[in-house]
Amino acid sequence: MNLLTPLHRRPFGLAERSPMDLWLREFFDEAMRPVSRAVSPFVPVANVAETDKEWLVTMELPGMTESDVDVRLSGNEVVVTGERKHEKETKDKHFHRVESTYGAFERRFELPPGVRADPASIQATFQKGLLELRVAKVEARPVAKIPVRGA
Repeated sequence: MNLLTPLHRRPFGLAERSPMDLWLREFFDEAMRPVSRAVSPFVPVANVAETDKEWLVTMELPGMTESDVDVRLSGNEVVVTGERKHEKETKDKHFHRVESTYGAFERRFELPPGVRADPASIQATFQKGLLELRVAKVEARPVAKIPVRGA
């Protein structure tokens, strides 16, 4: 129903409801529906930043610890894998809604030009649900002349 309909033409009870009242009712009706048992795939979000000396990748991994995450260098890619496990339902707790996502994940980040594909140039730290990867840039080398000798 169009909320711009004159008040005298609205069905009984809608004249005093604002759009916010209708939205709240819809929100709480949705919140009280039974929980689906399907688990959505977990894909952690990542931010990539650059400084003059390094690339910085920050991944949000809530509810996980450093032992849940694996970081590897594969060719010219940094590969981050892991699994976020679902909180088991207990007898004293019944979920009405679960919007958190769980499951195994894999994220791949191709190293840009000017970055050495060397495990020693990559540092990984994990703190309070944030994985931080620091990838050092290769220092620019001056152009060097190579002498050409006759045979």
